[in-house]
Amino acid sequence: MSDNIYSWKFNDTKNRWKMWYIIAISIVIWSTIWWFFTKQYGLSFIILLIAWLYYFVENNSVDTVEVKITTNWIKIDWVFYDYSSIESFWFIYKSESPIWLRLNLNKKGLRYIDVKITRKNMSDIKSSLSNYIEESDKIELTISEKMINLLKL
Repeated sequence: MSDNIYSWKFNDTKNRWKMWYIIAISIVIWSTIWWFFTKQYGLSFIILLIAWLYYFVENNSVDTVEVKITTNWIKIDWVFYDYSSIESFWFIYKSESPIWLRLNLNKKGLRYIDVKITRKNMSDIKSSLSNYIEESDKIELTISEKMINLLKL
């Protein structure tokens, strides 16, 4: 049995405006028609498959995510990450304000897990995790992460 050290919840819904959906659907339909007329049927199928998969994942994701830090593992929603499977952690900042806790995993495929945080719970998280995992330096958002945030993907 592991003892609960710290836990928090955050809202993981993406608030998109109606025009975002109109633009996204227009791009998917336009590119599918274009590739169909240029006889690139495989690309048309792939675009439709990716759009369907993205829509399916977004509609079936939970709105509120619960994170628990215990003495043996970190639990993010329903998934447990043992401390031996986590190499390091660091905080990602956006203009001097922490927005994510990034966990660097020892896996080959899925290397990073980002968890939303606030400035209030950052010190508690830092003191809880530093006993079990090595902390890396402060890191800013990359250009691709800024674009993903801007496009609300």
